[in-house]
Amino acid sequence: MRTELRVTVQARPSTELVDGERLLAQRDPNGGKLSFDDEWAQLKANAQAEQATGTRLNGAGGGSGGKGKLHVTPSLLRGRANKAENEASKEFKDAHKDVLAKTAEIPGSMKGFSSAGAFSDFVDSWEKGAKYVAGQIGKEGLGGALRSAADSFETEDHERKRSFEKKYTYKPGDVI
Repeated sequence: MRTELRVTVQARPSTELVDGERLLAQRDPNGGKLSFDDEWAQLKANAQAEQATGTRLNGAGGGSGGKGKLHVTPSLLRGRANKAENEASKEFKDAHKDVLAKTAEIPGSMKGFSSAGAFSDFVDSWEKGAKYVAGQIGKEGLGGALRSAADSFETEDHERKRSFEKKYTYKPGDVI
């Protein structure tokens, strides 16, 4: 199998040049091209400006970002698991019931319209989706994953502690 690549190059008028090409086409006040040092300085400045905005992870606002160091403990993870299982799951279920109750009223008020049946299908689909999301939040989902992470943290901490507590008995001739 043979692959052929054809490239067509077209010259563009100087008014259509992209930023990098425009920079190269600039001339100094004396009518000559930019010196290498000037051109290099401009290229570096452009790259730094792009990098400064491209690597900002903390959102659109200024500032340094986080408020401190991240300190994750098993108790913190278990607390978040409880919050996911009890508060977030309950809030989602309450919101789901409210939406379902209001949506269930629609088909009865649309007698004579052919779209009335579509709302029944929507309600069925919504219930399936809501059960899935509730499962992802509750004990089988996020809550369970956080609890599992807490257990893993605790087990790893205990194993590390035991590894440092091991006492070795040295015999004559052992190399230390």
